[in-house]
Amino acid sequence: MPCLFFFTTAICAGESTNYQRGTRGLTPFLVVVNNTGHRPLDCEATTAHWYSVPLGAVAPGATLSTGLWKNIASGEVIILNDHQDRLPVQRLWCGEQGRSWQTRYEVALSTHRGESPRSLTLDCAGGADPIQCRVAPSGL
Repeated sequence: MPCLFFFTTAICAGESTNYQRGTRGLTPFLVVVNNTGHRPLDCEATTAHWYSVPLGAVAPGATLSTGLWKNIASGEVIILNDHQDRLPVQRLWCGEQGRSWQTRYEVALSTHRGESPRSLTLDCAGGADPIQCRVAPSGL
């Protein structure tokens, strides 16, 4: 049995990973957050590797626009890092600066296969727990 374990481990170690970079085959879309409140907000994403990716701070009266990508065939939503590595998004949220996780509003992203992504514009304001966001009337 130990020989079998060693043999299968050696075979698996020799396999190459099909790692993709860049936007080829992906469809772009935007998530736009307007801070309509009086407190600064922070927006972040959690990737499939459980890393928190800061998207940015949003001062009162300011707007944050985040470009995301979708693999329509798989339904996977992707954010790219500086090296164009594809990081699958598990969650995207905004919350009050300094307490973004505790006061978060989770942005619903469609991961349905075969469905084209739609850009989303949200008006968000702190002061409530969780913060309050609604789809902006103008949309994108």
